[in-house]
Amino acid sequence: MNIPLNPDSKDPIWVLFGKVIKLIDSRNFQQELARNGLQSIGRYQTMLKIVLLASYFNLEVSHVHLEVENREKLRKFLNIDNLLTLKQIREVYSRKYEQKYLELALKTLNKLEFKKIRNLKTILVDSTALIIDLKFNGKYISKQTCLDKDYKRSFSTSKGHYTGFKMTLAVEHETLRPLAILIYPGSPNDTKIFDEMMFELKRRRLLRKGQLVITDKGFYSACNYLIGINKYKIVPLIFPKKKPTLEVLKDKITNPLDYFDYKNKSGTIYQQLRERLFELLPKWEDFRRTRWKIEKVFQFLKENLGIGHIHAYTKRSVYKKAYLNVLLLGILISHGQNQIQEIYTLQNFT
Repeated sequence: MNIPLNPDSKDPIWVLFGKVIKLIDSRNFQQELARNGLQSIGRYQTMLKIVLLASYFNLEVSHVHLEVENREKLRKFLNIDNLLTLKQIREVYSRKYEQKYLELALKTLNKLEFKKIRNLKTILVDSTALIIDLKFNGKYISKQTCLDKDYKRSFSTSKGHYTGFKMTLAVEHETLRPLAILIYPGSPNDTKIFDEMMFELKRRRLLRKGQLVITDKGFYSACNYLIGINKYKIVPLIFPKKKPTLEVLKDKITNPLDYFDYKNKSGTIYQQLRERLFELLPKWEDFRRTRWKIEKVFQFLKENLGIGHIHAYTKRSVYKKAYLNVLLLGILISHGQNQIQEIYTLQNFT
């Protein structure tokens, strides 16, 4: 349903999005656009305002553009002097590769003033399906049919058979600030994604020694416990699918060779990490409520920002929409943690 867009300075929904516009118009955001090679800064700002407004109200970009074109009050609210045509907006949106949008999103969020926390204490990691809005018309779509496509036929325990992608997201527990995003065609097993996500967090210098990383049962593997401790020196609290005996895990989670080097004084950290892990594993059910916060993040992305069913069919377009929606979510959280519950009433907004 296409709704009229009439900004109201007293409506908390519009007030919250006004903070998004203020960020896009800021000098720091303009500098971030330039650093990522997104030239013609004015055009990119106009494009992002319209695309993010469409995601904010879960509307089509064409409808939002028509509203902006016909309503002077809306143009003034968005601070748009020279409105681009719909064709120009789509051209600017598709001009650069999706990696540029990923770096823009994460680097922008990294500079925002979230709740003040000295160090990252706990990281939450989870995956969700990105289902594309593809109508099968009752026909069976085989995996062979999708070999030459960007999307893949997949299966999820919650969604069943679907066609699309899989997004893995890492967020900070205290502030829900997105830290890293990985997207894959199809639905690869989470156990294979754990090492790649930890490497991405380490590459971005967000992983610290002794840090607690919490994941659900999908990432469960004795090998991932070993990778987390020996390779990244963290405490990987992966919820077990079945109750493993600590004796079995202690036999599998062995120390690396440098632990036995008497010259390596920091080798004792492996023993400390193992003791911390074996202390938390029997009480893993107590962390269910902690991990549930990332489920609320995915719920908000799907129900309110249109990630549930994406009307796009190429890798670049799906990745860009996912990255920009995560950027929008991070901005909303950082600028209105007390007001973000107002967004859940968007479906009743008239």
